[in-house]
This record gives sequence, structure tokens and C-alpha cells, in this order.
Amino acid sequence: MDNLLQAPIPGQSLTDTPKNSPWERPSELNEVKDVVDYYLMRLIDQDTIDDISILFDLGGDLRTVTEAMWLAGAMKGIHTIEAGMLAAPVISSFLKTALATYGIDAPETGADPNEVSKGKERKRLQLLIDDAIDKGLESGADDSGIELLRSIKEGAEVTPETATEGEAPTETIEESMPMEESNVGLMAREEI
Repeated sequence: MDNLLQAPIPGQSLTDTPKNSPWERPSELNEVKDVVDYYLMRLIDQDTIDDISILFDLGGDLRTVTEAMWLAGAMKGIHTIEAGMLAAPVISSFLKTALATYGIDAPETGADPNEVSKGKERKRLQLLIDDAIDKGLESGADDSGIELLRSIKEGAEVTPETATEGEAPTETIEESMPMEESNVGLMAREEI
């Protein structure tokens, strides 16, 4: 509880002595190659790589660990954020190679971008359906339209991982409708 009471108040950095914090002073390392050397010299130590291998064995990913590493260095004033960003691919590559000697295949990222976007889209659809149900109930009785919205919501909640026997996951239902050519568009010519 003492730490919460000793936390800085908003705007305190504007009243403190200038260049009091490490990130307000010029960085110690200015060249990207120096930043790479700094991190590689730290990672070469056997004890360090042993500890990091435990992190990756528990499920860490290269992007997150490398980003946390160079962000901490930038906050300490060792290098700029930009130099850390530019050094990150080399550090990540070194880590991947070093961890391979431990038999650990370190993933690049912890989340599959396609699965993340599918999950976000599914949540967005569920929110839209909830809103439509609420508005429909405000304007009238519980009718067949509301029931259809509820069944769509139930279908949107089913994922391939949670589908049980008898339920079809929403991603696998892909029936294609036959497309009929017709001249009923806005600019379609009328046949004579």
C-alpha cells in the first residue's frame, strides 16, 4: 500500500528538475551496432540464456520478449527507442538460434493474427446482435425476428474449438448459392 501512496502525481514530471529521469537525458549508445553488441554481450552469458530458456519453455514468444527487452533499455536511457527497434530483429534471431541449442523452437509471436481477427469479428457480431435484440424488445414484443437474432447469436458463439457433437462450427458452414444472371440491376437494360 505504501507504493501506491508514493507514486508520482499527474504532472509531476513537469515540475521536477529537467533531465532528472534517464529517458530525458541523451542515450548512452547512439549507434544501432552498439545497441546490438550491448544485448548480445548480455545474452551470451550462459546463466542468462538458461533463465531465458525457461521463459520460452513456459510459452514466451520472440517478439514480446525482444520488445520488452529493448523497451526496458530505452527507459533506462541506454539507447533510444528507434535504436532498440532497429536492433530487435538481430536480437530476436540470436535468441532463436541460441534457444534451438536447448531444443526449444521459439515462436515468432504468441498469437495467430487470423485467429485474433476472427475472435474480434465474432465479438463485434455478438455485440451488434445484443444491441439489435435490445432495440427490438424496446419497440415491440418478443417475435420471430428476435428469436432469429437469438439463434444467430448462438451460432456466432460456437467456435471450432468449442463445437460439440451435433453442433456445426460457424467457420465450416460454407454453402455456396448458385448465382443466376439477371438484368434487374440499377443500370440494367430492359429486354424488348
